[in-house]
Amino acid sequence: MKKNFQRTYLAFIIFILSGMLFGCGANDTTASGNDTATDNQTLSSWNDSSVNKQAILDFVESVTDEKSDNYVPVEERIATFDMDGTIVVEKKIWLELAVAVYRIDNELSDDKELVAEKDKLLEYIAMDPEPDDTGQLIVDVTGKAFQGMSQEDFVAYMNKFMQEEKPDFPGLTYKDCFYKPMLELLQYLQNNDFTVYIVSGSERGVIWGATSEVVKLPRSQMIGADITLTAGNGESSSGGSGHSVFEPEDTLIRGLGFTQRSVNMDKVYNIFHQIGIRPILACGNTDGDFSMLNYAKYNPNHAGLALLINHDDDAREYRYNTRERDDWDALAKQYGWNVISMKDEFNTIFLKEAEKVAE
Repeated sequence: MKKNFQRTYLAFIIFILSGMLFGCGANDTTASGNDTATDNQTLSSWNDSSVNKQAILDFVESVTDEKSDNYVPVEERIATFDMDGTIVVEKKIWLELAVAVYRIDNELSDDKELVAEKDKLLEYIAMDPEPDDTGQLIVDVTGKAFQGMSQEDFVAYMNKFMQEEKPDFPGLTYKDCFYKPMLELLQYLQNNDFTVYIVSGSERGVIWGATSEVVKLPRSQMIGADITLTAGNGESSSGGSGHSVFEPEDTLIRGLGFTQRSVNMDKVYNIFHQIGIRPILACGNTDGDFSMLNYAKYNPNHAGLALLINHDDDAREYRYNTRERDDWDALAKQYGWNVISMKDEFNTIFLKEAEKVAE
């Protein structure tokens, strides 16, 4: 009888331990992204009928399953995302210009020449197509608005600006205007051991300040254009390129113009130089992202996924790029990019619901 009791007790212990082991595995929502029910909960702001949601789930399951032919080691699971119009609203004006306009209107209104340039620029970007000199005017206005400020002070200024109300969405701050479905996607990829990078045409300081409380990526995973910086003591940037020693009281001061851009092929160069590993997933929303999409899609070592967001929801956000849409859709078909309809595939757009001001 003693032996029977021991056997019964041992079987009971094995039963309990098995239940704990397999039960925990079935309900774990963080250790693995391969459980479909878990994934559907994770991407809850996506429409369940979204073909691209399913494509994302299938892709991630495939590259994270060690038994799959498409398995990708953790160190090579690189994903790159554009910022403006991809993870945060960029209309009516994108963040880099919005913060410059705010500073000019509220703190630099006595500079009549700069105010005139700002007004002219706003008129230009409302045109379709924009005048040829719009690009240089953007550089001039955004640069002059913060010329002479230290880069760290600018990042703090940008972060504070994100608390301002966005005029076309009453009740929403700029910080609220990140796209909830895209933030869920970023988190989902990170939960599956992807290293996520933001690769934006905006200046790095803009990215650092705008995303710091929302995306929470380290600065080393944010790639953008580089504004001219010089060493100075906070009162002067006279050090210039001949300033051979960074003195104890020095800081980095913003100048005019850029030492590096981050659009089109520049995004590919910057990814290669900063990351050194080719991505397997990329997401953007305009032709400035097309090279980055193909850089991921046609990774020679692994399967790749390219996502192109279509701004087709004029009720909840903005409908734009309509003039280029047919050409872009043709390129998407040619290269195998997945086109995401914000109107049809996003259950919600922003972090908070809001009504857009009628135009």
